Amino acid sequence: MIQARALGGFRMLVEAHGGDPKALLTRCKIPLAALTKPDLPISLDSLASLYDHAAQVLEMEDFGLQLSRCQDLTLYGPLALIVLHAQTVGDALVGLMRHFAFHTPGASFQIADDADPDVICVRYALNLQPGTPSRQIVEQSYGMAAKLWSTMVPSEAAQARILLRHAPAVPPRVYEKSFGCPCSFEQETDAIVLPRRALDFVVPHADPELVATAEGYIATIMRRHPLDLAQQVKALVAEQLAFGGATIENIAGQLKMQKRKLQRLLAEQGLYFESIVDELRCDLATEYLGNAALSLQTVGTMLGYNEQSSFTRACKRWFDASPKLVRQTRLAAP
Repeated sequence: MIQARALGGFRMLVEAHGGDPKALLTRCKIPLAALTKPDLPISLDSLASLYDHAAQVLEMEDFGLQLSRCQDLTLYGPLALIVLHAQTVGDALVGLMRHFAFHTPGASFQIADDADPDVICVRYALNLQPGTPSRQIVEQSYGMAAKLWSTMVPSEAAQARILLRHAPAVPPRVYEKSFGCPCSFEQETDAIVLPRRALDFVVPHADPELVATAEGYIATIMRRHPLDLAQQVKALVAEQLAFGGATIENIAGQLKMQKRKLQRLLAEQGLYFESIVDELRCDLATEYLGNAALSLQTVGTMLGYNEQSSFTRACKRWFDASPKLVRQTRLAAP
């Protein structure tokens, strides 16, 4: 998931080019409330698909680049305070990496030493599902990375370098104008390369108290409104499915919240507890039925069914076949 504030500037850009932002969101199964509620969690895969779909509909190969030019650091919410008021550029980078799950837990950072000892290579990767179009959202993300860098160290803005794995879709000069620094294509990794000396630069508006306040606020919000709530629920359900403890009351209690609150938070993400349990059972059934060492009765029990008939009905709903037939098909597969 990712916060809907990632859509900052989207509506303005789409409408400026004669498009319908609401139709685009609907096509990609993103709630329309995402345009007005920046804290609303939305699917990261859906956001990537949205950018790609908008680029196709509006015939804008550089949609991601143009979107990043329409956005500012408010895209990161209170994360921007940690970055802009850290003691040094290095502290800002560490703070951003430490708390980026507030913005999206579906991204990862890695700092690697480049072959050149005078630079560091910051890799920012989006954990998208296989097959999800990524070029537009990657270019938007690195456009924002370049903007963040130039805001922290204006005098060093042009000293950064962007690496992209894909080939350019528009002339390279368009990328360099958007990023404000050189860009190389068809590289082994996506990354922004920064001069190592700049990590020690003192941030002009350093304010340790403001940074501490922002970090405390983010920690509280992440506890109360985690973006990866569905994954937390799924993990807890998987642990207790076979023992009858995968009820919404038990899971809510383990998450330190009331049942109704858990239902409300899931609903805000377009999810339902029953659907999470059912999808997990379906996935596990596919795995377990491929294991000939497990009897059909054992599989049903492991999935939390007290009666074999309930398991059989579920299999027919999932696979349009009985557990026995599903097993035969799975075992016959190469």
